[in-house]
Amino acid sequence: MENKDKIKIDRALKLIAKLSIDKSSQVLSKMIKSGASIELEDVYMADISRVTEEVMLKADNEVVGAFIDLVGDAPFKFLFYVNTKDSLVLTDLMLRREIGLTKEFNLYAQSAVQELGNILASAISNIFSTDFQISMKPKPPTVINDFESIVFQEYVIDAACERNEILIIQSIFRIVKFDIHCSMFIMPLGKSEQILQYVTGFM
Repeated sequence: MENKDKIKIDRALKLIAKLSIDKSSQVLSKMIKSGASIELEDVYMADISRVTEEVMLKADNEVVGAFIDLVGDAPFKFLFYVNTKDSLVLTDLMLRREIGLTKEFNLYAQSAVQELGNILASAISNIFSTDFQISMKPKPPTVINDFESIVFQEYVIDAACERNEILIIQSIFRIVKFDIHCSMFIMPLGKSEQILQYVTGFM
């Protein structure tokens, strides 16, 4: 792919990411009945090997993640994860109860991360469907609680054999008085690149 095509695709995906994050923030605010803001940090293309190596350096960081396949005209693999400690705060917020009641990762925390992954993935697929007329929908999430490096490797293991690049969307969750940092990764699969090139031709 020529460099100019990469730039065009990056710009389109940044727009898609921004729209998706804004919509996710609105939905999340309504769900927890409190002010919530999800701010987009960055969107960029990176080599899978380099990104995996960077994540490996955080091997001691325990996280809770949600894997979701976005299927349709432009298939993507989606991963959302948050530090296990922060997932407990998110659980209490989503259950609308006093912060601190959830003291360990349990079925409630698993369900909260699963639902949050659903919100984010649905927002992304809705933006594709409504704003770009691309058929897309999320499959049910799979939740995993493990070290960050293991979660990430599980996410890229299949696609790494087919693609050299991964699209990374980084975001910061700011909910009420808490500054919760989480990570989102979106990996475009094979034919989605052709769809994105087509979309960027009209932008």
